[in-house]
Amino acid sequence: MANYDAGHYFLTTMAPIDRNTFVEVNGVNRSAIDHIRFLLNTLPTAQQDDVSAASGLQSPFASVPGVHFAHFFVIDDVRYNGRRPSNPILNLIFNTKMTNPEEVDRLPDAYLVLVTDFDASDGSKGNLRGHTDALWANMGDILRDIYAHVEGFDRVETSADFYRFVREGQIETTMPFNDYWAEPVRLPSPLPWMLGATALILFVTILLGATGTWTGSLWGLWGLGLLALLAVNIGIVVKYGLTPFPAAPDSDLQSVLKAIYIQQMFTGFAIDHLGRPEEELKGAFEAFCERHVPRDPSGPSQDPGVLLTPWKSS
Repeated sequence: MANYDAGHYFLTTMAPIDRNTFVEVNGVNRSAIDHIRFLLNTLPTAQQDDVSAASGLQSPFASVPGVHFAHFFVIDDVRYNGRRPSNPILNLIFNTKMTNPEEVDRLPDAYLVLVTDFDASDGSKGNLRGHTDALWANMGDILRDIYAHVEGFDRVETSADFYRFVREGQIETTMPFNDYWAEPVRLPSPLPWMLGATALILFVTILLGATGTWTGSLWGLWGLGLLALLAVNIGIVVKYGLTPFPAAPDSDLQSVLKAIYIQQMFTGFAIDHLGRPEEELKGAFEAFCERHVPRDPSGPSQDPGVLLTPWKSS
């Protein structure tokens, strides 16, 4: 899994914010952390309801091709989860003082975190570079404002600089969000490779012992063969376990937007045509398909960053 799985790249990048940096805003000194958080709070979100749609504002990420989800946030420090679990019996035996404070982990800086989930063909660096270039091209001014007081961003002037900046702060995404598979995924089985490797190792082990090529003890030979058997089969399982899931059918952004659009359009159509005669319903449905072209993602569709598209019967 990691950063790439099921046809999507999951970018997580962190940039440190110096706690001692202050920004003057309208004659008032404000910490860089608070200033960045203020900027994030003023960013418009996607048009997910009637109120946000009526505002006319739109998330800047909606202009970036292929972005399914995006999240900007600030981490001030790690959360304290209480004392580390311990065995009460051992505490009693060793007279552990539970009132003595334990060392608490702290982050040296705060961090600005950017998380995006976008369409990708193979999870390569080229895919990531294409995404960062699109971010820079479509919302570069916003990125400059938000990252202006982040350490290291003073070196960023071009899309290539921004790509390097993102790579420097990138961390591996180990729990990506992806829920487009609606049926069990058919994955290749490692069993044929494991059986083949096992047969080959056994054959070589027997051959070495039978021909006298192995001059040591037979117990040593079989022990070495067993270790090779375990190592090779574990390697095969690990390789298959790290293989990304294939992309789910119609899970690219354009197809997802089309599905959301058709879902809403057909719901309105069904409500408007309840109880209609069969022939009238058939003709209306044919007109619906001609108008909305359900099988063509490039036809009428949902706009990125928009959740609601009111049904119009006319």
